[in-house]
Amino acid sequence: MAHHRRASLIIIILLLAVVGFGCQLPFGKNTDYPVPPEGNIPVSQEAADRLKDNFRSEMAEAASGDEFRLFITNEEITSLVALTVQDTAGLPLSDPQVWFTAGRVYMTGTFSPSWPFRFNSLIVATAVVREGRVVIEVQQAQMGPFPFPQEVLQTASDSINQTLAEMQLDLQISTLEILEGELQLAGTRRAPE
Repeated sequence: MAHHRRASLIIIILLLAVVGFGCQLPFGKNTDYPVPPEGNIPVSQEAADRLKDNFRSEMAEAASGDEFRLFITNEEITSLVALTVQDTAGLPLSDPQVWFTAGRVYMTGTFSPSWPFRFNSLIVATAVVREGRVVIEVQQAQMGPFPFPQEVLQTASDSINQTLAEMQLDLQISTLEILEGELQLAGTRRAPE
C-alpha cells in the first residue's frame, strides 16, 4: 500500500513537472511573439517621471485655453507600466514591454497566475479619435498559445473605452498618431456644458 502511494506521488510530481515545464519552456521561447523593434526597452524611474511631468505640464497648458501636445515614447510608457505593475501587490504580470509601431500599440509581458504556470502574454491594440475622444480597439490578445476569442476582445475594448471616456471628460482630442517609437496626442479642453 505504501509502495503504491509512493508511486502515485511520484507520478503526480512528474505530471506537475511536465505541465510546469510545458507552460514555461515553449512559451518562454516562443518566437511568434513580437518584440520591440529596437530590442528590450529599458525601465527607469526617470522616464516614468518625465511622462508624468509632461502630462501635468500639457494639461496645465490646456487649462489656460491653449492646445496641448503630448508625446509619449516607448521608454516612458514601458517605464510607467512596469513601475506601476511592480508597485501593485498581487498583480501576476512581470517584465512588461509597451511600444508603438505601425499604427498599433503592443504590450507583452510574463503572466504568472500561480506556480508552476508562466505564460508570455500579448495585447495588440489600435487607437483612434472619434468625436473628440480616444477610442481603443483591442485587436489581439493572447496568453501563451491561447488566443482570446473575439467576444472577449470586444468586452476588453468596451471596458477600456468606458474608463478612457471617464478620464477624458473635459478633453477634446484633435490628433492621435501612433508612429515608430512614439505616440502623439493633441487637443484642447472642452468648453463647459
